Amino acid sequence: MRARGCLVAVAVVLALVGVVAAVFGPGALRRARQVYAPISRMKDEQRDFEAWVRQQNWHAPATPALSAEKLDAFLALRRELRGLDQRAESFRGPASERRRARFEDMPAIMEGVGGLVSDRLQAFRRHNMVPAEYDSLDRLVYEKWLPTLLASRADPAARDRAAVEIEKAAGSETSPAVRARLRQVAASLRQSVPPPPEGIPPEVHQLLLTRAGEIESQPTGRIAARVARPREGRPESTASP
Repeated sequence: MRARGCLVAVAVVLALVGVVAAVFGPGALRRARQVYAPISRMKDEQRDFEAWVRQQNWHAPATPALSAEKLDAFLALRRELRGLDQRAESFRGPASERRRARFEDMPAIMEGVGGLVSDRLQAFRRHNMVPAEYDSLDRLVYEKWLPTLLASRADPAARDRAAVEIEKAAGSETSPAVRARLRQVAASLRQSVPPPPEGIPPEVHQLLLTRAGEIESQPTGRIAARVARPREGRPESTASP
């Protein structure tokens, strides 16, 4: 059934291309082919990506577990996805300057969209993280861990920044007694570790504290994966229909 559906889709595309050629001439046919080329590439890349996701066979752990390497990969990927979101916004342009796309604009538009899709899929593979794992870590860090600490006024990054400023003040202090006292205060701030939020293991909490500055430097709102996921039970295939 799937093969028959693909053949029907191909037949429809070929029929439309034939109509375009007959009605609008070879120039329009060339543009139609230019529009279809990035669509075809996106389909192939998506199919390969879904096969890779299935090969990773990632499943959410029963309790949160995290390594330093995985946390760094997550933060790097999240920052990259944010950059791609910004690229997409700049590609669309300000709402006040948008106009209805013309047929001759479509090849460039589809190439731009195809490039964004390709870069997004490659980002996940480059950081060796499937979308479901990314979403799981995003919820853990930015929907549970950080909001809980901020709500309890236990901002770890702010504590570290305060300790740095106090140490700077100590370095410029001429009085040995005052300098020593300031350094004691800075050390006390660094040693004042907030308890882990409920449901987060202490070792994961400690690891997140070591990356608090990087975590808080990124937007706290949701940065979605924005990629299609393999459907449950869908057979793995990398062959074109």
